[in-house]
Amino acid sequence: MDASDVGQPGSVNESTSMPPRSGPRTPSYGPRGYLPERAAHRARKIILREQMGLAWPLAAAGAGILLAVVGIAFLLRSGPPGEPYAPAGEIAAVARNAAEVIQIEGTDQSVLTVRGGGTVRTFAAPEEPLLFCQESRRLESPSGAVWTLEGILVGGGGQSLRPAPSLVYDGVLYIDTEALRTAAPPPASPRGETTACRS
Repeated sequence: MDASDVGQPGSVNESTSMPPRSGPRTPSYGPRGYLPERAAHRARKIILREQMGLAWPLAAAGAGILLAVVGIAFLLRSGPPGEPYAPAGEIAAVARNAAEVIQIEGTDQSVLTVRGGGTVRTFAAPEEPLLFCQESRRLESPSGAVWTLEGILVGGGGQSLRPAPSLVYDGVLYIDTEALRTAAPPPASPRGETTACRS
């Protein structure tokens, strides 16, 4: 290069020249299309709202109606329990907060039905008539024996009550007669409890 070239318009000194660019320059503040976090979050909300439209509420309503139809069809198709369950009569025959012995229809078996503590519990009928004591929430016999609502003997002599699995369908009590014959009483748990409703 001639000395006359130095400082001439349009000339560039090789010692100060910039290297050529190999491709598009990546911005230092983030990838292409970058948005700050808050702006990106707001943009996603706007996009989702735009895409939902009226189809989403209609689809949700349709799914709810379908579930209701399936539930009603299931209830209409279901019926009283089959064998080994047998009807034992109307559950209304036993007063609330009371214990009564009910004869199972078509059999020589009977069950002690207890409507106390908010549930229905059934046991193989004991030899003595039992009383449900609302004060202690216990079953009591005239001889002074005491049972929990699960049929476990906790006071007096004797043994625990044999459970009888049961179901209530359309106001009728059904008893598992097979389990009633074979069920064993739970172990007694003597605690020395005494009757609270029988003198």
